Amino acid sequence: MPDEIEVDTKDLQESIQDLNNERAERQRAEKEGGWLRFIGLSTAILAVFAAIAALQSSNLVNEALIHQIKASDTWAEYQADRQKDHAYTIALNGLLDAAAAVPATKPAAARIAEYRAKVADESRKESALSDSARGLERETEDEMRKHHAFEYSVALLQVAIAVGAVSALTRVKPIWYLSLLIGAVGSAFCAVGFIH
Repeated sequence: MPDEIEVDTKDLQESIQDLNNERAERQRAEKEGGWLRFIGLSTAILAVFAAIAALQSSNLVNEALIHQIKASDTWAEYQADRQKDHAYTIALNGLLDAAAAVPATKPAAARIAEYRAKVADESRKESALSDSARGLERETEDEMRKHHAFEYSVALLQVAIAVGAVSALTRVKPIWYLSLLIGAVGSAFCAVGFIH
């Protein structure tokens, strides 16, 4: 048998050791940076909540404006009825004063009864219009209160998203936890807006 060939495996063993070290380092880096994937996921969830809160906020502002316009129209109608009421009252008082000076005639008595009915009718309308206008104003205030909750929610969620981005760039995990905390507070404001 020929002499056995001696192969220098020292270089081969060093190459294998280097590959094993690189693989272990990659696995360690993936393990340490694995939470970065969760930053992306949490940021996407926060962005969804922010979009919902922003849509609801703008919707509430629009509804509040519509109710305020209706309340203003109702108050204008109320004022018009008050003016009619006042005009009928003046006319009625003039007829009553004239009837006191001269005995009432049948047409004058009919006119007095008509004016009294119109004054009573306008008074009923005024009361209903006043109640309706006040109700619309309360709805406006309620919608604006909800709008503010959604506004705060959007602001906090945007801050949470920005802090999450900083965490991903700096690779500092506690900053991500801060992002999650801010996002939770923003989401709570969003929930409060829907509950009330």
